[in-house]
Amino acid sequence: MNRLLQNRLVLQLLLTSAAALSLSAVSVLLIGDAVRNAERVVLGEARKTIASAVDELKERYEQRGALRKITQSLLRSYPGVEGGFYSNGEFVGYAFPTHDTGAAKTDVPSAERELIVSLAEHSAQTNAYTEQVIRGKTDLLVLGAIPVLKGGPIAWTMKRLAGRARPDEWRREVLVSILAAAALASVAGSLATGLSLARGVARMKDGLSRMEKDFEFRLPQRSDELGVISRSVNQMAAARAKLERELRREDRLRALGRLAAGFAHEIRNPLNSISLTVQLLERRLDKNPVRREDLRILRVEAERLSVLLNDVLDLQRSRQPRPELQFIAPVLRHCVSLVEQQARLQNVKVHLEEGGEVTCCFDSQRLTQTVVNLLLNALEASREGGAVCVRVVVKDALAQVQVDDEGPGLGTEQQEHLFEPFYTTKASGTGLGLAVSRELMRSQGGDLFYVARETGARFVVELPESCRSLDAELNHISG
Repeated sequence: MNRLLQNRLVLQLLLTSAAALSLSAVSVLLIGDAVRNAERVVLGEARKTIASAVDELKERYEQRGALRKITQSLLRSYPGVEGGFYSNGEFVGYAFPTHDTGAAKTDVPSAERELIVSLAEHSAQTNAYTEQVIRGKTDLLVLGAIPVLKGGPIAWTMKRLAGRARPDEWRREVLVSILAAAALASVAGSLATGLSLARGVARMKDGLSRMEKDFEFRLPQRSDELGVISRSVNQMAAARAKLERELRREDRLRALGRLAAGFAHEIRNPLNSISLTVQLLERRLDKNPVRREDLRILRVEAERLSVLLNDVLDLQRSRQPRPELQFIAPVLRHCVSLVEQQARLQNVKVHLEEGGEVTCCFDSQRLTQTVVNLLLNALEASREGGAVCVRVVVKDALAQVQVDDEGPGLGTEQQEHLFEPFYTTKASGTGLGLAVSRELMRSQGGDLFYVARETGARFVVELPESCRSLDAELNHISG
């Protein structure tokens, strides 16, 4: 029922087709009834004419006179009627005054002689008016006979309805054929329209689904009624793409502002330490020898600035990724091996669930950097004797790498700022690790996000299973 409601147009077309068929059927019945009624009317008039003519022939015979002259004079007022008398096995007084050939017709039609004789003899036997209707292939023949005197001649008349054996039968057949053809054309047209619309809507639906993933895709141009809709959708998509490019440009400007502010804040402390240490060294050079401890402070703070600069460069690095369709399990095994030593030192077990031979599209170097960063964060959040689990899950044409830990998890405020540059809750660190990792994933058509759990934390790396639409996605990201 719900499916029918969703396809109301197709349902309406089916109902229209059924109504057209019903109307055609009713029309055929009405035409048939009209033809039959017309036939009855024509036949009734012919029968009345024949009966009236034969009665007058009987009356005129009783008045005596030349039989042919009587018949000729009488039947002149009965168009299409011919007749005469039958007596002692012979036809006498035959006439057909309204014959349309122009020449006087004086011979009884040979094709109907036996019918007239049979009817006359039957009328003589019954001594009453006798009538007969003969249907031919093309004619309708009406005959009437009545005895003039008992044992005497028989007056007879005949009328031929030429070409109307079944009045207007050819018209009925033509009308029925036209109605049947119209009904079939209506049904075929309705079904074709319904199927065309259904296919068009299905293609548009598939196109809209594809547009959700491929921002450069546009609906094919159509010349039918749906073409206006497809053009409007394409115009809307173009406007949306332009708006998104402007929004991304503004986001980059805002991110650059936050990055500059955070970078300035982060480098202030190391620069202050270096400045103070240099001042101290200047004073000691005048009085006392320089100690190794004084130089160590300079080296540590310089290394701190170097790490900060490397993280910033990673965040803004413009190197294009080189994603390939490959198995993900070997890369994850390598990532786990890189943190095994740290895990043993913390007495934390790292477990890998490969999920079978899963292939997806990714840059192995960038994925390694991201997963190792997530594993180190998970180890840092884990308690001694805890466990970190890495598993591979396939969902909706996407491969997910889930990194779970048994730590305290993240609060609501932490989740809101989790991927912002320079945001961190650690005593040490730049707050760029997760921001850099997410940018690395998004640069190759994937993503990185956090999933809240009752206990512990879960970070999910999402990668496309196919590289086919990756170019369009990268263009969308870099636009």
